Amino acid sequence: MVGIMDKKVKYNVERLFYDNYRVTTELSEVYAQGEHGLKLYQHINDEGDVVYTNDEGEYVYSHETGINIYQNNNGRLEGGRQNDPIYNDENVQHQIYTFGDSWTYGWDVKQEQTFTHLLGDENTAVHNYGAGGTGLDFAVKTLSEVYIPESTRQIFIITVPHYFRRLWFDDDGNIIPSWQVKEKTDINEYNHYINFLHNYEILNRLIGREKIIWGTWDGDLPQEKFDVIWDKVEDKTDDDLHPGPKAHKYYAERLKKIINKRFKKFESYKSETGYKEFEK
Repeated sequence: MVGIMDKKVKYNVERLFYDNYRVTTELSEVYAQGEHGLKLYQHINDEGDVVYTNDEGEYVYSHETGINIYQNNNGRLEGGRQNDPIYNDENVQHQIYTFGDSWTYGWDVKQEQTFTHLLGDENTAVHNYGAGGTGLDFAVKTLSEVYIPESTRQIFIITVPHYFRRLWFDDDGNIIPSWQVKEKTDINEYNHYINFLHNYEILNRLIGREKIIWGTWDGDLPQEKFDVIWDKVEDKTDDDLHPGPKAHKYYAERLKKIINKRFKKFESYKSETGYKEFEK
């Protein structure tokens, strides 16, 4: 009958979308314990075996398919960096939000060493919404949760990961981790690119190109679409996969130049039009 959706389809998709349920990686040489930086807790039981639990204290027996919750809850939940330890005043003049994957989150570096934190100062609050293993679709969704249309204090920095990353289900209703979409699906390059372009243009048109700073470290994407390229990442963390403190500092310095120009444009606009800034 038309209009009746399979209950499993509706449940699985809505659970993923509204509650940000995600899956962890399988065990590998790179991540000996799986990608344990996500919201899944590792324990040793009475028999000496490694077991995992989620935020509700429920045991997850298969780490490969273990569900974890990554909720945007102002950093109050372990694993989130949305709430900066120093530059977190929501009343200061400038509010900067960063989105991306583990490079934005700052995998294997202290929060104070991330490029997001380095953008903060006494007049600038920073909010790190990076989440390991996610794609542009997750960044767009998360941005929509913090965007205030009337505000001239917000600037959004989106550092696009590998452009093929996106949420994807297999035929049995199981989520394929976004970082495995390319190897586990038959999606061609045309569809990968239209997915990027779709999100890119919709955000620019709805929010305004001047409010978004687009960055990436994926060389497969057309560079002319971006304001800044995160290159020069010779300084890496111990896993040799993520930028180290020096690379974060380099990226932050390049971003600051763009940010200053954007906020000057906002100030000029307010001065010319008599626009009163939205207080939130």
